[in-house]
Amino acid sequence: MDTRIRALKKEDVPAVAMLESACFSAPWPEEQIEYERTGNPCAKVLVAVSKDGDLQGYLDFMITFDSATINRICVAETERHKGIATALLQRMVEICQAQKDKVEFITLEVRVSNETAHSLYQKLGWEDVVKKPHYYDDGEDAIYMVRSIL
Repeated sequence: MDTRIRALKKEDVPAVAMLESACFSAPWPEEQIEYERTGNPCAKVLVAVSKDGDLQGYLDFMITFDSATINRICVAETERHKGIATALLQRMVEICQAQKDKVEFITLEVRVSNETAHSLYQKLGWEDVVKKPHYYDDGEDAIYMVRSIL
């Protein structure tokens, strides 16, 4: 895989906003992405870029005390099924495991209809905890998942 995972830079923000618009029904604007990059002390934002510097995907997560939570993850449609989401998630786990104050588990919510993502999370060690009814703005349920990393 010719993909590099690194921290989000200011010059990546417009491309991340475009990816958000392509992937989510309620995309974050550039201001929110920039806030996650510089204003949210708990957030960490990773990007996956090709060897040519093209944005392939990104992951936004927060570390609070002994847990981490995935806020956003998306991969460009043309780059899916190439291991990019897996690489982003694995790098996040590495960052969590390297924290001075140990992160014990990582949580996330996934749309019930997003069977591909749900299957990937299960393959990587996340377990279903509970279904959250009407979690999303459009009324769709979410599956709350957790993964221990101790």
